[in-house]
Amino acid sequence: VVGLLGVLAAMAMMVAPSFTRSARAAASTAQVLDAIRSAREQAISQRRNVELWFILPNAIQTRRVDIGAGGVPTGTTTILRTVQLENRMELRRDPAVAANTPDGFPAPGGGPWAFGVPDAARRMFTSEGTFVDQDGDVVNGTLFLSIPSQANSARAITVMGATALVRMWRWNGREWVE
Repeated sequence: VVGLLGVLAAMAMMVAPSFTRSARAAASTAQVLDAIRSAREQAISQRRNVELWFILPNAIQTRRVDIGAGGVPTGTTTILRTVQLENRMELRRDPAVAANTPDGFPAPGGGPWAFGVPDAARRMFTSEGTFVDQDGDVVNGTLFLSIPSQANSARAITVMGATALVRMWRWNGREWVE
């Protein structure tokens, strides 16, 4: 009985670090999902465009576009929320994972996001809930996250522009799974 308990304890100790890393990656992904969903909800409820700013290496900021007299945008924004990713998670695509999720929006040049123009770090939800770029064009894309040097921590979040459907992916060591 003591030997059997020892074997079970050893097995649990080998599995625990992997489980812990996976749980930390999932928690950070939940933070990002919450920021994206709340930005869309605020855009709809406040009837204002809400921008998403991706700030390297590990922050996402939501900003409401300010409106002046006559309903004309003033060119200024109000910061609504800044989310700092926890558990060493970063906005990055790990080079050891596939650059494309099954949704088919690869990050150009190994970057952390694929939302239209590769160098633009912000996108927004309109007051109707559509996800668009700075020109108002509907954008589909993927945001990649991972802990440096830990390929199995890789996660991806896809946003479908017209409907703002959000899908979460995780890297299982061979492929992206939902």
